[in-house]
Amino acid sequence: MKPDFWRIARSPVALGLLALAALLPLVLPGYYLHIATLTLVYAALATAWNLVGGLTGQISLAHSLFVGTGAMLASALLVHFGINMWLGALIAALLAAAMGIAIAFIDYRFRLGHLSFALITLAFAEMAELVVVGWDFLGGASGLYLPRDTGDLAAFQFGGLKGYFWLMLALAVGCILVNLAIVNAPLGYRLRAIRDNEDAAQALGVPLLRNKAIAMAISAALTSLIGTAYARSATFADPYMLASPVLTIEIVLIATVGGLGTAFGPLVGALLLVPLGEFLRGHFGGSLPGLHYFIYGACVVAVVLALPQGVGPALARLLRRRGVKDPKIAAGEKGPSRR
Repeated sequence: MKPDFWRIARSPVALGLLALAALLPLVLPGYYLHIATLTLVYAALATAWNLVGGLTGQISLAHSLFVGTGAMLASALLVHFGINMWLGALIAALLAAAMGIAIAFIDYRFRLGHLSFALITLAFAEMAELVVVGWDFLGGASGLYLPRDTGDLAAFQFGGLKGYFWLMLALAVGCILVNLAIVNAPLGYRLRAIRDNEDAAQALGVPLLRNKAIAMAISAALTSLIGTAYARSATFADPYMLASPVLTIEIVLIATVGGLGTAFGPLVGALLLVPLGEFLRGHFGGSLPGLHYFIYGACVVAVVLALPQGVGPALARLLRRRGVKDPKIAAGEKGPSRR
């Protein structure tokens, strides 16, 4: 691993921004703290997805399956059997990783193209939603109500919105650190080689199945943990939100706008799109049905057309032109080419 990882993670700028973020619950009103927490949720999800979609170039649309596994399975184990949610989160993460490896094997076994892989993973996500909605153990169509949060950390309870903000901040930072570590490790080079040209990578001795499986397993496990945390924060596991393929589309959109294949791009995308969506919903959602979606879509199209490689890499270039040496916003990685 290159020393870049620790230099970036321990840089004064990164530590200062993290300290400022940790202080937000002490100054933000409840509504804005909710938006900040939701932003961190999507930043973490998009960063976890980036391991597969950005670094490996596999546009997976199955990540709602992993979110649903973490949210619904861990909640069901708690509600029906009283299993501590820390243990439930671990069980769900291991199951999600196993499913991710199975998807990677299918991709390798049948040598799926990018479009075929996206469609098959979308089919998995659709089937998973049907299973969750139709299975009473997972709450069925009504979902699962979780016990009241009393602030007991041993029971995976964090005592209200402030506690869950800090939890989501820790998860988002953890996902970014995992991305940084992989980008600067041999695994990152192998994944980028697979992304750019699978046949050439295999000819050079890069094991396709092993590396794809590792990336998918890590991404799926992280996504499942985030799903568990989000369900606990809401005290309700909603299958139509946490197991819906629409959630994956939002994750992909955030990662793409921020910058695919970059460590900080998904965070930038979440900081831009999540507050924008909440602002438009609050100001235009009740005036004319669908107006906020139209404005949101127009803004996303404008950003993608103006900055096809993402906002994160564009911001990095801007800082370099202004004389900021090696800001590392893109973690030294440009992201996949648009072919």
